[in-house]
Amino acid sequence: MPLKELFDRIRHEEKLPDVVSERCVHELVEVASCTSCVDVCPQRAWSLDDDALNLDTTLCDGCGLCRPACPEDAISIEREILIGDWGERKIALCACEQAVVPQKIAVVPCIHLVGVKDILKLHRQGYSEWLVATGSCSECSRNRGVKLTERVDRINAALFVNSSAPVSLYRVNSAEWQRTSNLLVEELAISRLSRRGFLRGMLDGGVGAKSAIHKLYESENDPFESPGELMPESGSSSVWPYAPCIDSVRCNGCDACIKLCPHRAIEFNDSGEQPYYRMEPRSCTGCGICVDVCSEDAISVKTWSQIENRDVALVRMKCSSCGNPVHLPAESRLRLQDNCRICAQVNHHKNLYQIVE
Repeated sequence: MPLKELFDRIRHEEKLPDVVSERCVHELVEVASCTSCVDVCPQRAWSLDDDALNLDTTLCDGCGLCRPACPEDAISIEREILIGDWGERKIALCACEQAVVPQKIAVVPCIHLVGVKDILKLHRQGYSEWLVATGSCSECSRNRGVKLTERVDRINAALFVNSSAPVSLYRVNSAEWQRTSNLLVEELAISRLSRRGFLRGMLDGGVGAKSAIHKLYESENDPFESPGELMPESGSSSVWPYAPCIDSVRCNGCDACIKLCPHRAIEFNDSGEQPYYRMEPRSCTGCGICVDVCSEDAISVKTWSQIENRDVALVRMKCSSCGNPVHLPAESRLRLQDNCRICAQVNHHKNLYQIVE
């Protein structure tokens, strides 16, 4: 293989996303319906069939839009931005490839690969101002999915209700962005260091003490945090990125959602006098597994919403056919029947029937 072709191949492979298959909902549940990465990909590099989720590496251009779209952080792609202190202000900088800035530090394929969790993580550290430089998004082939401005607007609406400081997003021209960046990074370090060398330069003092590289990617070993865990909370009035809700009239008490939720966003509590289901919006990622496995269409996941009542009261009963103890919501339409959900579907006139949980 010619050397140039080899280098081109290596550079292309460096752009490709890594997939933590164990996190993907399609690895967790066969009936998962999530198509987030497929829907957002401008190159149609992702595809989903009955057997597996696939990535065509010859089509992928490394834009990274699939990364924030994945609710389970199953997709990771190595991208970095610049953060730093500017007087009393803490700012984050990134520019897209179409912004035509001379440096490559904090330049990403598309600014819309910055996700809700990225914004909230930096907000928690005090970085509430973003300076971005872009090309013309409306004319870009990557103009798909939720935009960075939309994410900031949704976060700010929630922060307002939660009585927290908002996030400010400023779109500036390339020259202004470059001047601001130069205040955070020594010009000599920018001109003399490569991307990897820049990271080494940080250790050698080549970058100002008040600036740093912030990674937008997570490794498989990094602790998982849901968007709700990154939100500042203000009690019962909090607005959550995702909130599971159970229709207590339709629910049959099968507990499938509780058993299969990867983050315990819905829990069954049987420790007191009356059992109940509890919603934990702080833990919800919006993966949709609970919706996919519910046979009664009794579950929905609200986005950027308050949750009025986290608990669904349950009642205990004993099946008149099999004798097993079961529970179901106090308001369930099935409460008046004597049989459990399985026996209700069984032909009891047969000589033998089996109950399988």
